[in-house]
Amino acid sequence: MKTKNLFGIILLFLGMMGLANCSDDPDGPDPDVIWDIYPFSIPVEVVDTSGTDLLDPDTEGSLADKGIKAIYKGTEFVKDSGVPVKTKAINVVFTGLSAHKFSDGKYRLVFGDFHGDADYQNEEIILDWNDGSKQDTIVFNHHFYWENREPASTNLFYLNGVETEAPIVIVKK
Repeated sequence: MKTKNLFGIILLFLGMMGLANCSDDPDGPDPDVIWDIYPFSIPVEVVDTSGTDLLDPDTEGSLADKGIKAIYKGTEFVKDSGVPVKTKAINVVFTGLSAHKFSDGKYRLVFGDFHGDADYQNEEIILDWNDGSKQDTIVFNHHFYWENREPASTNLFYLNGVETEAPIVIVKK
């Protein structure tokens, strides 16, 4: 009789432990779903005071081929010197600083890619225009979290100490 009671108590205990491990935690992914988290990058437009795109290589006074550099964590990244290697649909490849023409016809500098499922706090990027003009400083924060079992994130950008939005627009005088 004692063996049956002990066996029953052990089964009850194991059952309760099993239920405790099946909690409905809204602060994480559904255990049956695998997520690919998109990386993020920091887009920057550069215009003059009249709004002319200074990254367009065909624009008079363009900065496109001046050797623009980004300095991040003590490392210098010259525009378009990174070699992207993509092996799957969502692959995080940090290529440093590059320039791209977007579907809206505008050219933008892009710095990244960064892991979308990580947090970044007060990360600083210094842009050196390599033309003798003042450098610009971008500070960014990226916060990744789960909301209703789906990935979510927020970004906060500062240009020279002033909060701004992406794409970051730098006006060169």
